[in-house]
Amino acid sequence: MIVWEGGRTERMCSSGVLDVREVRARVRKALCGCAGGFDLDDVGLMVCEIATNAVRHSASGRPGGGVCVTVLVSAGRLRVEIQDDGGSRGHPMIPAEGSAWDECGRGLLMVRELAGRWGTLRGEDGRHTVWFEVVR
Repeated sequence: MIVWEGGRTERMCSSGVLDVREVRARVRKALCGCAGGFDLDDVGLMVCEIATNAVRHSASGRPGGGVCVTVLVSAGRLRVEIQDDGGSRGHPMIPAEGSAWDECGRGLLMVRELAGRWGTLRGEDGRHTVWFEVVR
């Protein structure tokens, strides 16, 4: 069982299109002082990829849309959960095939490679949560 020592959830939105850089910056700020030993560059990259998918494929990308971000920290593990605003037609997944020249489709592949564990959840309200965990 993992006992999370600290946690924070924040709704991030904009009157225009959600700024993914701002999501990354706020996650990094939330981790200041409590995330020693974690590769925050990798964490930031994964946050950007997941938030970008939310903006591209759900109502999070509409004016006034946003994401709900939860950051959890334990002695040796960090977990980030990003929930979109729903409205997507599909389910977040890694494409079966693709070319190195494809414009999109590699974000969750990077998350899979960088995270110790990751996954997706779909709420009854149609919102998707993509989460990842990294270990020290």
